[in-house]
Amino acid sequence: MDIKQTLALTLVSILILSTPIPAQARNCIKGKPCGKGCIALNKTCRIDTNPSSHGNTLRYSPNYHPGSIIRRTKHRLPTVHVITAKSIAAAEAPNSNRTSSHYKQGQRVFVYEIYNAWARISNMQPEEWLELKYLKRAGE
Repeated sequence: MDIKQTLALTLVSILILSTPIPAQARNCIKGKPCGKGCIALNKTCRIDTNPSSHGNTLRYSPNYHPGSIIRRTKHRLPTVHVITAKSIAAAEAPNSNRTSSHYKQGQRVFVYEIYNAWARISNMQPEEWLELKYLKRAGE
């Protein structure tokens, strides 16, 4: 390669590398997602890093972004209980006379929900309920 080719290649490389590339990086608070709307109330998220682009900031407002509100739900893990009655029939609903299956003393069951002194021990259909007075928490 001669000097002219080397200079031309260097000049082209400098021009290519010095051309600004539009960035879509977001300036967000650590741990808080930043997208088309901010999660934290009244916090400003910057959409790009170009200083000449004023007006590209978004403020979180529930009125403007009704679908972007994140609600947290608590999923509770079932607790393990032991049956204390000699024999007990599971009801299909609390205070129901219809039974679905029978359990014996010492059997372990998962309790998914407690409602008015009744414990739901099935996670799927058909539902099975036992009176809480015939159960004790395992390990107690």
